[in-house]
Amino acid sequence: MNDRITNATYGKYRIGMSSTGVRFLVLGAVLMLIAACSTVQASAPTANPTNATADAIDFEVFLPEVTTPSTPSPLYLPLVSLQVPLSTRLGFGAARASIQQYPEIASLRAGWYLDWRTRVNPERPNGMEYAQAIRLHQTTVCPIRTSPDRVACPYSIPHAYTYSPSESSIQAIARANLGSLWLIGNEMDRRDWWGGGQDEILPELYAEAYHELYYIIKEADPTAKVAIGGVVQATPLRMAYLTRIWNRYQLLYGEPMPVDIWNVHTFIIREQAKGWGADIPPGFDDLSGEYIFDPLPDPEHISIELIDEQIRRFRTWMKERGQQQKPLIVTEYGVLYHNSMLGVPNEDDQTVIDFMTDSFDYFLRTADCEIGYAADDCRLVQRWLWFSLDFKEDFNIYGKMFDPDTKEIMKTGRAFRDYSLQNLTELSKKPY
Repeated sequence: MNDRITNATYGKYRIGMSSTGVRFLVLGAVLMLIAACSTVQASAPTANPTNATADAIDFEVFLPEVTTPSTPSPLYLPLVSLQVPLSTRLGFGAARASIQQYPEIASLRAGWYLDWRTRVNPERPNGMEYAQAIRLHQTTVCPIRTSPDRVACPYSIPHAYTYSPSESSIQAIARANLGSLWLIGNEMDRRDWWGGGQDEILPELYAEAYHELYYIIKEADPTAKVAIGGVVQATPLRMAYLTRIWNRYQLLYGEPMPVDIWNVHTFIIREQAKGWGADIPPGFDDLSGEYIFDPLPDPEHISIELIDEQIRRFRTWMKERGQQQKPLIVTEYGVLYHNSMLGVPNEDDQTVIDFMTDSFDYFLRTADCEIGYAADDCRLVQRWLWFSLDFKEDFNIYGKMFDPDTKEIMKTGRAFRDYSLQNLTELSKKPY
């Protein structure tokens, strides 16, 4: 995943003529340079004072050495290069069909985003990166994502899965977007709920689906970066789910699972069978797992210490399987619980904002060479996405950055933008 920049370049032109003509053109070139400087200064985005070199606009003027009136002399017109640096590490999850419906979207300077879809021609404000996401699900005797009851609505026998889009569409999208990041599934460890769900699939079957889809993508684009779908959270139950995937892949194909980039979500939500929250992963009979905080409120939902515990658990798991020197990304996390469930006043928006910026600091600066990624100065996390840009449904109202109805930027969005601009030098460095 490389950061993309937007360039507007006026190239050099070689012109041969007399010295008299040269004098007029030199004068013209100087006037053009002055005009160009004025125009760019007026129209270019405001530069971050701590990142002046990243926002600089460079000009080159090559003036000829005139020898004799009859000798044509080369003249080069100004080279103007405009680059928009982005926060390559930092991005967001977008719930709506278009992110460009928000007039201030480019001002965030976010480096990448995810909308849990695949697109052949994704929107790229400022040239930001788009992560492709293939959706899959284990087949059941009922329509998928309608019932969590695996007694009344069991998995089909023999076990099978479906995915979207089709193989031909995946390959067409991959060829049109070379070098893209591809996520295979989303929260495969999350059982369906009544009337909805994510990508529920048994871990052993996911190993087969991953194998098929990995090679479909790589056949079309060998430069693609393929990642697993993010599990809900890196709890012991979820890591056991991943271990079953890893072991099954090795058993079936005689080699370690070929993962370019590891992926996790870092929510902090309760694991209780047939209850609200993250439920229990498919294929497990446990009745409960982590984060059963009763009675509410539950301030642990926004605990940086628990996020750190999850990330270190995941990184240790990677190291034990020879995967330490692979990037780790967080493709979803945020504040889902309402303020009343967190134990803060309903009108308090600063609690969510403080958690967001504190977590950004954690992801950006936490390093440990015992388990971290050496190529990124031993950082534990290379890139992350905030949830969400504009999710409207029944989660914490201060978690979204834009109002999907009015299209206005919210206070959380302004805090995201401020953090992005204030830390642009560090955030813009390529993490892998």
